[in-house]
Amino acid sequence: MALRDFIEEFASGERETSLSIVNSEQPPMVARMLDSLFSDQPVSVSEATRILSDSDIVQLRRDGSVVAESPFTDVRDSVLAVNSDIYITGARPLSEIQTPDVVHNLEGTRFRVRGYPAGTKGKLLLIEISRYIEAMALRHGEGELHTGFQRLSRIADERGTERAYRQLSHTDLDVHVYGLGSPKRVVSSPLTVHNDDAPEIRNGWFVVFTPPADGDGEGAALIAVTDDGDEWDGVWTLDADAARRVRRHLSERYGAN
Repeated sequence: MALRDFIEEFASGERETSLSIVNSEQPPMVARMLDSLFSDQPVSVSEATRILSDSDIVQLRRDGSVVAESPFTDVRDSVLAVNSDIYITGARPLSEIQTPDVVHNLEGTRFRVRGYPAGTKGKLLLIEISRYIEAMALRHGEGELHTGFQRLSRIADERGTERAYRQLSHTDLDVHVYGLGSPKRVVSSPLTVHNDDAPEIRNGWFVVFTPPADGDGEGAALIAVTDDGDEWDGVWTLDADAARRVRRHLSERYGAN
């Protein structure tokens, strides 16, 4: 089993997924930002007028049925009117992460996104879900968190990331970080560092949270891989049992360094 295999398994490719801006009161340019975010992705975006619905609501539909809805302003503030710097610099700490329901419930949707400068907003979706899972782990304060950074230096070089993992490490969580480079670059402790020079560590982006073994709380896993360091193929799941399987794969293959 490899991380790529989990992506294939978790992706629900046969389901029709759409987002509708209901009774929009937004300027056309703002509404188009949502469409642009999901361009070239398996998510269609449209505007709709419904008499019995509130204004400025985004609805997520799976196979035609509404599964989640969020105020448009929440979607705008989380993934449209921001860039990755808000997380890299720590301007938005984990305690303030409020990922809209219509975003995190896109679980099972397979995204292929490109980072800057080849792409614009696409990668931000995976960053938002990464922070969503880290915030979930922080709220629980126990369990296991496994995160792949490709390079360990990113933890120290990105002020917001270093701050987030220092905060996470000061809970009862068992926090594991993965990436190439010297463990000395990781200043937060106690963290378990895995610096195996393996392809899926070098080219893998993952954030996996599992609740304690004796608990039945929520869990989640985001997994993305790249072949060129630019385009990412990823998916996430909010199923705790699925997250445990990913954690087990990481633990069995890379152990404790």
